[in-house]
Amino acid sequence: MGLFDGRYELTGFCSKAQGESHKEKDIPVQDAAVFSLSKSGKSGIAVVADGHGGEKYFRSAKGSELAVSIAKQTITSFELQVRSEKTIAPSLKHLASNIIYQWREKVLEDIQKLPFNDGEIKLCTEKNIDTTNEDDLVSIYGTTLIAAFVTETCWFAVQIGDGVCVSITGDGKAETAIPADERLAFGKTTSLCNTDAIDSFRYNFKKEKVLGITVATDGVADSFIPEKYLDFNKNLMEDFLLTEHAQRNLDTFLPELSRKGSRDDVAIAGLFNIPDCRKFIYKNRQKKNIESSTKAAAVIKAKDAIEKYGHFIGKG
Repeated sequence: MGLFDGRYELTGFCSKAQGESHKEKDIPVQDAAVFSLSKSGKSGIAVVADGHGGEKYFRSAKGSELAVSIAKQTITSFELQVRSEKTIAPSLKHLASNIIYQWREKVLEDIQKLPFNDGEIKLCTEKNIDTTNEDDLVSIYGTTLIAAFVTETCWFAVQIGDGVCVSITGDGKAETAIPADERLAFGKTTSLCNTDAIDSFRYNFKKEKVLGITVATDGVADSFIPEKYLDFNKNLMEDFLLTEHAQRNLDTFLPELSRKGSRDDVAIAGLFNIPDCRKFIYKNRQKKNIESSTKAAAVIKAKDAIEKYGHFIGKG
């Protein structure tokens, strides 16, 4: 494809890293991330999940892996079933319900395949987990989830728990795509494992073309002040469109981000609209070059003026 070929095509990425605090405690990565592109490259899915910390959630790493896999599969099926953009927004709650149901089923299957060992049985006793109660069993795998779907004409995102979804609009503005849940504070989060999980899902759908969408766990977003995090997403867009080793750079950056920032596990995934992103980036750079040239010319003129008329300064 040519540099400014107008044909719509997406590129995607995902990355995760063990948190600095988890390294110190020898706790495995509990975040998960995945992206998927259609065969045509005209639609894509990006998903992240953050398995809960704490001894009670001793299989949350598996819970987050199951969550991103199921969300990807469910959204893929959802895309094939949607006959019109008009039916998307009313169907998002049904989509979330399917994700919850399938995730719970896979969790229970996993317990059947891998029964609790002696150490896990001891933890269940210590944490008052009733191993005969399905809801208690599911809670052991507790995780958040953010999933986004993008096409040329529209996008949607669904979320339960913390983390941030960012959209980059056609004019290059990065903004939070799903409003925060005001109940989430001081380490509290909603979860796929909650019995009322469906009531805690948040949604957004827009019939517009975007330059990109990213989804990230709180370990990433909490490492920045809010405004800087939005800028970080725009920088990612430039890196993945213009830099050959963008994925490697991100994989290297995330552990360092955790070390200097949240110290938590970190995971991020995203999708970028290749032709429109390139057009925006180069147009923006041309604008900056023109502005820089104008400023430079103004400085030279001011310098010449000072040299010519400076001897008048301070004289009446």
